[in-house]
Amino acid sequence: MISWHDAYSKTLEQVSKNFFKKRNAIIGFNVNIDKIIEITPKTISLALPGGIDLKSIDKMKFPSSINTIEDFLFYFLDSMKSGKAAEIVISSIEIANWIENNFEINNIQIGGQAGIIANLFKNINVGNVLLSLPTYDSKLVNLLEPTLLTVVEEANSYSICEIKELEFTENEPISHYIFEFKAGNYEINSIKFVAPRDNRFIVSYDKVNSMVKFSKGFYEFSPNFISEYSLAIISGFHLVNEQLNSYEGIINPIIKMIERWKKVNPDLYIHLEIASTNNVKLRNFVKKNLFPLVNSIGVNEQELIFFSSTRKEQEVKRLDQQNTSTTLFQFLHGLFSEYSHLRIHLHYLGYFLVISPVISNKEADMAKKALILSSYFAALKAKKGSIGSFHEIHDVELNLSSKGYEELKNLQLYLESQFNVKGNLFKTGILETPSFSLIGIPSILVKNSRKLVGLGDTISSIAVLFSIDY
Repeated sequence: MISWHDAYSKTLEQVSKNFFKKRNAIIGFNVNIDKIIEITPKTISLALPGGIDLKSIDKMKFPSSINTIEDFLFYFLDSMKSGKAAEIVISSIEIANWIENNFEINNIQIGGQAGIIANLFKNINVGNVLLSLPTYDSKLVNLLEPTLLTVVEEANSYSICEIKELEFTENEPISHYIFEFKAGNYEINSIKFVAPRDNRFIVSYDKVNSMVKFSKGFYEFSPNFISEYSLAIISGFHLVNEQLNSYEGIINPIIKMIERWKKVNPDLYIHLEIASTNNVKLRNFVKKNLFPLVNSIGVNEQELIFFSSTRKEQEVKRLDQQNTSTTLFQFLHGLFSEYSHLRIHLHYLGYFLVISPVISNKEADMAKKALILSSYFAALKAKKGSIGSFHEIHDVELNLSSKGYEELKNLQLYLESQFNVKGNLFKTGILETPSFSLIGIPSILVKNSRKLVGLGDTISSIAVLFSIDY
């Protein structure tokens, strides 16, 4: 049996700050402004409009978007009461203004999975990082790393330049409100409840990313340079709003672009980062049309359950209250059985898992080290709120989750009862069956975390960046 502390320490020793310099990554598509709102039992105090009865929340049938203040409150309370992450689109500026007037915004930062990952990659010394910008909004200019690359139009031709050379003059609705709530006892308008764990609830007033916008130059010019990139990370499809255009109208141009990328560069590794997607029709469209095109996807427990289950929504919701490594693996294996070419990354409180087609011992060991490295970076972001450089992970306190140990141990026993297994997930972090490989690690436990949003993006992107073969 390995010592997990030794495995973590040795992995850190083996990776230098120059490791990522030879990596080039292309990233799209959602870039927005995140407005952070910190919620604790002491800070929550709302003056609610008349006629809103929060007691009916348990009978509420949740709409796919937030159309009223009451919709917002029902989603907000449901997320906190269940301790789960959720992300919902706001339909009007009136609701956004109500949020701005009733909550204190503690911080403003770059948002969107693409924006977060692009900034992260530059901060940790990745080589060329090319970002698809959906807008040249003036609110972005001081939030994006200035040496990020993007495609620009010049007369009738296109070129690549650093973001610091551009003029950001547009003004568009690209705000996402991140409610980061702490576990504890709450009371809102005489409704008493317990938030069982720290998590975040996101609502977005963002018509730009709801169209998954990208520039004409990016579409037309990207095949010219795609051979220079080994990794593409795509995201933002959870925001698609069918009221603005059909799913086909919004997503099919991206599908065609990806198909062109793969034709020019068959070795391009493509990762799709998933986010909370409440609309069943949209989930099915993404699964059917995007999953076959990519090499891997990244999910948290809620996203995994929604994308892998064919059960009715209320049954899924009940299952979500009983997450264990065994039940989550059942969802994980179910999704993998549908798309058996995928490498699926699951990040959960206390441990991370990756299921994939059967891989070699060398690849499995690299995948385990990639998860360990991603755990360091996630812990750093949770503790400090941001990642300024690669070197900072050396300061992370190595406090591994005891819950993670137990969950991996329980999962090993379950797998032994159901499959013909080689290896031991709990003892070595690597397990193999005739149809799949499974990698698992206990993650670093961070007490009094400062940051929740973007942790999943950090985990998946670092793991993919480190583990794929270049």
